[in-house]
Amino acid sequence: MSALPVVAAVLVFALAAVLAVVGVLGLIGRLPFNRWIGVRADETMRSREAFDLANRVAAPGMLGAAGILLLSGLVTLGVGGYWAIVFAVVGLIAALFVVGLVSAYGVRAAAVLAADDDGCSCCSSHETSATDVAHESSPADDCGTSSCGACSLRGVCSNESAQA
Repeated sequence: MSALPVVAAVLVFALAAVLAVVGVLGLIGRLPFNRWIGVRADETMRSREAFDLANRVAAPGMLGAAGILLLSGLVTLGVGGYWAIVFAVVGLIAALFVVGLVSAYGVRAAAVLAADDDGCSCCSSHETSATDVAHESSPADDCGTSSCGACSLRGVCSNESAQA
């Protein structure tokens, strides 16, 4: 057996191990909040909760991608010659596709969590009655407008400093 399939299989197994560790740690919520491993995007890096949620959502797919790589590595070792490299590359492409797909689901989940945490639950099309307005103040009241726009106008009309 030549060294090329063995090297390819070792690389595939190493990546499978990394994805398995990230998947398990993400699933149990123990993945460290960092910028190197896990699902990392603007939405996921806003808070520890968003990071944990995104990685928990993506974890089963990460484990699946690790399984794909494991099988690809075994086939790479079992087949000789240049076909071994083909199996390693196909397994790598399939695993990266799965990781990308589940990472996108994780980012979407984190974006929803971030939107909920912002406190921006109102919108300009929300109809309120006169009794609702009397009992409850709207974030738009700060600017004297009839539509909410609280998410885009937050801090503009208040006495908060821009540097704070």
